[in-house]
Amino acid sequence: MYDSINITRERVATFDTDVEVADLQLGNSRLGLGVILTMAAFVGIWGVACLIGGLASAGSFSDVWRGLVTAFSGM
Repeated sequence: MYDSINITRERVATFDTDVEVADLQLGNSRLGLGVILTMAAFVGIWGVACLIGGLASAGSFSDVWRGLVTAFSGM
């Protein structure tokens, strides 16, 4: 009877370790946030480039205004 109690205590003692999972999860969170911010920056740069290209191809401010009204209203 005492042998089985000692074996059980040894097994429980071997499983009693500290696992450092919190640092790994924080690192994955930072990596994901960095990827999202990088992609958002690329989308913003692309949008500004398209805006500049659209303004450069427009003949006058009235064409720009007419294009914006058409884009928002669909008419």
